[in-house]
Amino acid sequence: MIWNIVVDSSCDIEEFHYQDENCEIKYHSVPFVLTVGSTDYIDDENIVVNELVDAMEHEQKASKSACPSPQAWLEHFEKEGNVLAITISKELSGSYNSACVAKEMLLEKQAGKNIAIINSLSAGPALVHLVRTISDHIIAGKNFEEIVELANKEAIDTETIFALCSFNNLVKNGRMSPFAGFIAKKLGFWGIGVASPEGTIDIKGKVRGTKKALQFMLDEMKARKPELRSITISHCQNSEMATLLKDQVIERWADVKTEINDTRGLCSYYAERNGLIVSYA
Repeated sequence: MIWNIVVDSSCDIEEFHYQDENCEIKYHSVPFVLTVGSTDYIDDENIVVNELVDAMEHEQKASKSACPSPQAWLEHFEKEGNVLAITISKELSGSYNSACVAKEMLLEKQAGKNIAIINSLSAGPALVHLVRTISDHIIAGKNFEEIVELANKEAIDTETIFALCSFNNLVKNGRMSPFAGFIAKKLGFWGIGVASPEGTIDIKGKVRGTKKALQFMLDEMKARKPELRSITISHCQNSEMATLLKDQVIERWADVKTEINDTRGLCSYYAERNGLIVSYA
């Protein structure tokens, strides 16, 4: 049996494949397009994240992102086998709705095909976690309906927290004054936020310095998940802080499963340089 896991490029892994005598899991990514100045960056395997981040920092005007079209999703939905698509939170982007349109287009041609769209309620590492979880269920031999139910439950149960130390996008998009953004960066402030149960972004507070930012994140994680089984960390050119967080998580939760990934284009666009996005369950 062939299973196709299709994600948008908010998922911070580029490649994944599994095959044994019972099943084959194929992984496909549908790109966002990020526009900085007059340049479009297609968020696929060819994007150079450092060039994107540099361009964002030097561009004076606001940049923008465009979600995948229904046709881009449909290209992968038409492939042989079951289809499980995972998108960034539908409250943050039109990607989910675009995938749903593609699903209806597919079912007009292939009525009865197994296809489901999973709203991750988050971004980045949350999608990575869902890809790993869904793959484990497939390998364990669960059927399509069981996997869809478990994936939706896992999306609800997974928490996300992020830490930002660059506020350029907020300033350029008019959500923070230039003076406030300048002061926050000069004083070494980190903004800490979480994904709400509805898939929106809630700002929890700000702290000064990396050490306090890590402590804030750990305390928030402990309050929300006293028993932690898995943590997935995405970072934008900040492997040192990501590793520090991983080590401190292991000190608190000895048996936790950990994974660290670089942010791809879309999450680099949102997290900016040195930002962290962390999902845990």
